[in-house]
Amino acid sequence: MIVECDKYYMPRKNRVLLLPIQWREEFNISENDLLSVHKENNRIIITKKKNTTGFSPKFIKINKKGVITIPKAIDDELECCLHQLYINQDENSFLVVPVTTEKSS
Repeated sequence: MIVECDKYYMPRKNRVLLLPIQWREEFNISENDLLSVHKENNRIIITKKKNTTGFSPKFIKINKKGVITIPKAIDDELECCLHQLYINQDENSFLVVPVTTEKSS
């Protein structure tokens, strides 16, 4: 299931994002854990570090308050528009997706 969060990210600004504690706890993510970050179809996918195939992830650490810094190389590739944080419970991952003006019914 995909869950919408009230957290937003704007590329080419300060590159930081707060991951909600509720989901960090559910995904067993704590301070100084390495997270895998990669771009796929103009969105960012963030997961706890694991062996991956098919893409070259960057690895980042999460601080004690749950803040991460999106790597500049990934940030530079994103469309310069507002992005929103979503949670993918099935994959234990965070998604940063461009905001659209269309609403699905």
